[in-house]
Amino acid sequence: MTDWSYVNNLVRSVHMVKKQLIMDTALELFAENGIEATSIKQITDRCGISKGAFYLSFTSKDELIFAIIEHFISEFVAEIDRAVRQTQQTDQLLYSFFYSSFSQFQEKSHYAKIFMKENIPALNHDIFLAMNKYDEFINTIIFSIIDTQFPQLKEDLRADLAYTIKGFSKFYPELSVTSNYPIDLELLCRSLAEKTAILARHASIPFITEEYFSTSKLCYLSPSKEQLNDLLLKTKNDISDVIIRQSIELLCDNLEEMTLPPAVVQGLLKNLQTNPHCKWVAYQYELYSEQQKKAE
Repeated sequence: MTDWSYVNNLVRSVHMVKKQLIMDTALELFAENGIEATSIKQITDRCGISKGAFYLSFTSKDELIFAIIEHFISEFVAEIDRAVRQTQQTDQLLYSFFYSSFSQFQEKSHYAKIFMKENIPALNHDIFLAMNKYDEFINTIIFSIIDTQFPQLKEDLRADLAYTIKGFSKFYPELSVTSNYPIDLELLCRSLAEKTAILARHASIPFITEEYFSTSKLCYLSPSKEQLNDLLLKTKNDISDVIIRQSIELLCDNLEEMTLPPAVVQGLLKNLQTNPHCKWVAYQYELYSEQQKKAE
């Protein structure tokens, strides 16, 4: 008699491995040949899988491209927020923000250039919406830094300073992509943090208003319990690593009972953070936990 539960688990396990493999392999081929010149057949051939296996994970090449882009963006935001949270000295928060942003771009600049130089009309709208969503998280991180590092700042200058920080955060990508100008990353970050601090102390004429950042304001974009649970389960279904899957199961259970000690939860989240495909869900869990603490 066929053990269908065993068969279903086996199929699910194969699917999880292949989804990660397809994304990683596609990225390699995009770097070698360009996005437009890379076909699904080339991807499946290098993966050693059939086209049917590809379509179990992605309905099209466009969906695969979008998944890769969203993965990069979500990991980028999660890493910035984590770097800022882990900064012990209040006067170093902005430096940590700049350094995390620029070092990540430096690390992934080769891949970033691939997506920057190729236009993908079919995905432009979806990418625009995704960028807007994650930009709201960046806005929230920036406002949190301003309120903590520059508490003396006048209320009507907060949006101005946030806009300035966002402008400064474009320095490194522009310098590294458009020129071969030698960049000392640490010096650049210290310089930008110093300039921002000077503005925070001496600026007096506001121009940008809070309405410009109306979508982010002061509240964290925390998921609901249902949204977080769905995200955890979706991530679990895409991951093959046994330790990470068990960690996700424990975190899901903790959403209902909230009985795990904080140290255990942090340990489970660190397990997730070791996998690039799980950094976003770990970040979302941290946001949810913070919101629950504030509500108590």
